[in-house]
Parts: sequence; structure tokens; C-alpha cells
Amino acid sequence: MQLSKFKYLIIIILFSATSFVFAQKDAMNIYDGNKMYYGGKTLESTNLYREALKINPNNQKAHFNLGNSLYKNALEIKASKQNLIQGGKKITSDSLANLVFDEAAGSFAQVANSISNKDTLHQAWHNIGNCYLQKKDYQQAFDAYKKSMKYDPKDEETRYNMAYALKNIPKDKKGGGGSSNQKEEDKKDKNKNSAPQQNQMNKEQAEQLLKALMNQEKKLQDKRKQKQEDAGKTSVDKDW
Repeated sequence: MQLSKFKYLIIIILFSATSFVFAQKDAMNIYDGNKMYYGGKTLESTNLYREALKINPNNQKAHFNLGNSLYKNALEIKASKQNLIQGGKKITSDSLANLVFDEAAGSFAQVANSISNKDTLHQAWHNIGNCYLQKKDYQQAFDAYKKSMKYDPKDEETRYNMAYALKNIPKDKKGGGGSSNQKEEDKKDKNKNSAPQQNQMNKEQAEQLLKALMNQEKKLQDKRKQKQEDAGKTSVDKDW
């Protein structure tokens, strides 16, 4: 009887040690991802946050940070004005950026639907609003900012963004202010914690295209590095 208890204890200890190792690996990926993110290597940080989520899909910190890195990736893609060829089809930088904004919104929504901390909820819904604002989807941006304001009514930035989104909603979508419009608002309030709609295929496409973009960026960095090395070699001859 004593032997059985001893074996059981060993199993518990080993299981706990294994869980601890996975938890450490999870945290290490987030730590490394943060270093990459703040070092300007957002594509690399995105991969590290994804690795953390493979280990622990419920890590809300990894979801939130992944949302941040995806959002920044999308801004860089949008500004690059570079088009990609995927599967024989031309994809514009704006189209690719919108796919990544969608995925970022999904990551933030995962957090918003899983936690109860008001400050984090405010930030998550604010960021969701920013994703839709970048896509010029002003109605969804307005709805997200409105939810964010419920958790921090004093945030002037959210209030300004919400007003900006409302101003840009097409008039035919604002409604006439009658009872049907009010019913729509009530329906939105009931579903205030629902995640934004996200197409799974679009997410997979976004991941593939991000990898393609990363490969392009690596090639550009290698070329820049080579040019710097060549410039360094020629500058020696011109030294005093």
C-alpha cells in the first residue's frame, strides 16, 4: 500500500515538473517575442507569440501581444505598397493588410471574451476598434469603441476615435433614428462580448503571406548588409 502511494506521488511530481517546463517555455517565447517586438522585428515577434500559443492556447497575454504584433505588421504592409503573387494571383498590400487587421482583431477579441479585468477589456476593445478603423469599416470600429468606453468612460482617445468612426459611417447605414435603429443597438448590446467575425481561410492566407513577406524582407536585409560591407571595403581606400 505504501509502495502504491509512493509511485502515485512520483507521478504527480513528474507531471508537475513537466507542466512547469512547458510553462517556462511558454513564458520564454513571450519574453523573446517582446524583445523582438520592441526591437522593431515584428514579423519575428509574431512567430514567437504563435509558438507560445501552441504550448498554451489559453495564454491571454500571448493573444494580446500577438494582436499588437499583427496590427503593427499590417501597418507596415499597408505602408509598403508592395504587391505579392500568391497562387498565381496578385494581392495588393491593402488587401493583405486588411487580412492581417482581421486576424489582429480576432486575437484581441479572444482576450476580450476571456477576461474580466476592466482595464484590459477597455484596451482590447479599443484595439479592435483601431483594427476596423484602419480597414475603414467604420460601423464595426464605432461598435468596438463604444464597448471600450463602457469600461473607461474617461478615455478621451477612445471617445475621439468613436466620434471619428461615427462621422464616417455612410448615411444609409446610420438609419433614420427610428425604433428599428434602436432595436439594432439593443441587439448589439446583448452581443457585446461576441468576437468579430473571422474567416478561417483568410487567417491561413494571412499567415502564408506573412511568411512570404518575411522572406522578402530577409532578402532585402541581406542586400542592405552586403551593400554596407562593400561600402566599408571601399571606404578604407579613401581613408586619410
